[in-house]
Amino acid sequence: MVQPAAFSSQTDQLVRLVDDLLDITRVSRNKIQLKREHLDFGDVVGRAVEDHRSLFEGNGIVLRLALAPEKLTIDGDEARLAQVVGNLLSNAVKFTTSGDQVTVTTAKPTGRGRAQLRIVDTGAGIEPDMLGRLFRPFMQADVTLDRSKGGLGLGLALVKSLVEMHGGEVCAHSDGPGLGAEFVVELPLVQSQPIATDPALAAREQIRRRVLIIEDNLDAAQSLRDALELSQHHVEVANNGPEGLKKARTCHPDIVLCDIGLPGMDGFEVARSLRADESLQGTFLVALSGYALPEDLERAAKAGFHRHLAKPPSLETLEETLASLPVVS
Repeated sequence: MVQPAAFSSQTDQLVRLVDDLLDITRVSRNKIQLKREHLDFGDVVGRAVEDHRSLFEGNGIVLRLALAPEKLTIDGDEARLAQVVGNLLSNAVKFTTSGDQVTVTTAKPTGRGRAQLRIVDTGAGIEPDMLGRLFRPFMQADVTLDRSKGGLGLGLALVKSLVEMHGGEVCAHSDGPGLGAEFVVELPLVQSQPIATDPALAAREQIRRRVLIIEDNLDAAQSLRDALELSQHHVEVANNGPEGLKKARTCHPDIVLCDIGLPGMDGFEVARSLRADESLQGTFLVALSGYALPEDLERAAKAGFHRHLAKPPSLETLEETLASLPVVS
């Protein structure tokens, strides 16, 4: 007869497996949208470690945490980054036993502009020929291990996908079986903007732009319009591709903020049409999308977009983008 505690553990494991499988499906279909905000990566890591500490203690594994003394500000989705850390910690528990040690550290490598997370364990280690395949879906590191704690091999695949959606990288290292393993995640830091002392630069940043927003979500379009008009930019809005092309040819905007997921005529087609219009060759095109995988950025660039912003873009990001446009005399 299955004991209540064991049944609860099996239920929790099944829920995690189903959640991971659903997330892998969403990633493969580009259905995950990040809710980005400025975060202290150390806080995200610290909370995830404390959430998992009892799991380590229950298995007799020593869990050590050493956070960087400075603030590591990143632009990311807090829930998804917590999922990244949690999956790596869960992986460490699976392949360590009582008496082993797991050390979690954050740092800011010199000159890299990155926030770094390192999770090092003294556990089972990884075969060298597995390292290159470790982050593939349904891949598991050691089929000889007791699989009672195992899963479908989805956790690390999710880690890789979510980290790359944040513009980061993840890698693993091990000297071999029985010699432990190390996982390293690096994410881009938000670069602080110094106060402009150059009068020419200050004048450039104060220039009011003609902006065309092409967005089918009425609330999102209105929010963007309100934010830009607050800074005295002249803003036009279109709610579909054909309307956007018509307005662009009438108002000749300095910049077009175009949603990729437009119904009917999508953002890629809009960009190609704008690029083909000689009267709009000087217009700066910015793609707005919840998808930020490398192939998404490459496809946007090929369609003619100059820049790709994650939705919803912050006011700071919008202003930085507008300020980066050439000054037309």
